[in-house]
Amino acid sequence: MTTMTATYTPWGWTRDVEELAEGILRVTTPSHGGLKLSRERWDELPAAVRDTMLTPAFAEEDCEEPIVRLLLGVGDDRDREMALIMADYFDRYAPALPFIRRHPPGLHYHVLFYWEGYGSDPFQRFDTRVEAESFVGDQEMVRRYGRMEAIDCTGTRPLCLPEGGRS
Repeated sequence: MTTMTATYTPWGWTRDVEELAEGILRVTTPSHGGLKLSRERWDELPAAVRDTMLTPAFAEEDCEEPIVRLLLGVGDDRDREMALIMADYFDRYAPALPFIRRHPPGLHYHVLFYWEGYGSDPFQRFDTRVEAESFVGDQEMVRRYGRMEAIDCTGTRPLCLPEGGRS
């Protein structure tokens, strides 16, 4: 549901307001946006996570929003991946990592290497594409293992191999 109620945010007056769930509004301004949380939804966040936010009851769209969306149950696999990237990259959001990791991933990533027509998955799994692709682009790893590929996986196939792959 989208409304046009003008609300002041840390980024200016709103242009659009969309209710994602009770007490969670997605707000946009002419230049930025994020989430505006009711007091009850704000209090649902762990104190360690609330302390990392720049403005109480608001979650800035670039860094904080994916963390908050995931922890409040309105996020998806993409939000989980972005939340992990933000919390891993910015020390400010690192206290959120234990809470993010408690949410089991649906989509995750594997790095497969191929040898004589067989695929192998020696590295277990990665929570983010960035982590998986760092192995694929590492020249030492390529010399050691040969051709490698980062693949998306939902865990429905053995070793999450691409259709037609052999394990």
